[in-house]
Amino acid sequence: MSDQFNAHETVSWAKQRLDDVDTIISKVEKTSGKLKEDARTQADAALARLQASRAKVKSYYDQLRLEAAVVKSGVEDVRDALDAEWIEVESAFQAFLSAAKDQADTVRDVVVARAEAQRKSWEASFSELREQAENAVEKAREELDAAIKRLSDEAEKFQARIGEAKDAGDESWTAVKAGLADARAVHDRTIQKIKDAFSKLL
Repeated sequence: MSDQFNAHETVSWAKQRLDDVDTIISKVEKTSGKLKEDARTQADAALARLQASRAKVKSYYDQLRLEAAVVKSGVEDVRDALDAEWIEVESAFQAFLSAAKDQADTVRDVVVARAEAQRKSWEASFSELREQAENAVEKAREELDAAIKRLSDEAEKFQARIGEAKDAGDESWTAVKAGLADARAVHDRTIQKIKDAFSKLL
């Protein structure tokens, strides 16, 4: 798997995290007003933690995008930091759910909104992966067609040489053998290109 692919996947993963925390904050902001007294205080504290984490997640996401553009090794360090910060996001989210436990509708709305955001992110990822797979298949098909064409052309040349050499002497047979060796080398290279094209699909 290439560094470029890893960087792209990491940026996509970070974007999903950012979308997730944005959805959580949006729903928490809309629903925390329904809470009373101590629950409201706890929910506001959880919201403040979520917003602080969101700022960090956004910063990490922006950093990943910059680093992925030049495929730097620092992507892994940023991903580790983002993973660690995600623990805070989850902890703050659980604190909000705990504060809002008496408001079943509020909890349900937030959880449903988060699940919907995750579903959309997954669908976007699947769509992108499908497009990448289709592109890889098309490229492999083009390489395979070109390799088969080269092999066919060489087979025709060899067939013509055999036809010319039916009545030829030793010198002509030496040329035919050399042609056969050349055709064999082209055949082997072509078969290897076909195998390489198929291996890209797996």
